Amino acid sequence: MPAARLSTGGNIVTGAAYEAIDADMVDMETYAVLRACEHFGVPLVGLRGISDGAEELRHYDGWAALLPALDGHLAAAVDDLGDALAAGWRI
Repeated sequence: MPAARLSTGGNIVTGAAYEAIDADMVDMETYAVLRACEHFGVPLVGLRGISDGAEELRHYDGWAALLPALDGHLAAAVDDLGDALAAGWRI
């Protein structure tokens, strides 16, 4: 299973601001879930559809246009995760 470095914050990062992030992706919610999992000793696999990126999102339509691709990639990731866990992959 591939892994990525996650940057977290309280804002949407797009365009030139994305270049300043020293991580593979930006996400606001997964870090909070990770902290709770760490506190209770529960493993976490975060599967996220990340819409932030180097291209500036100017309007809702730009974000909404990404949804079909995000949906397809997340569905494939869920399938891959199930296969990996069935093959004995450990979190």
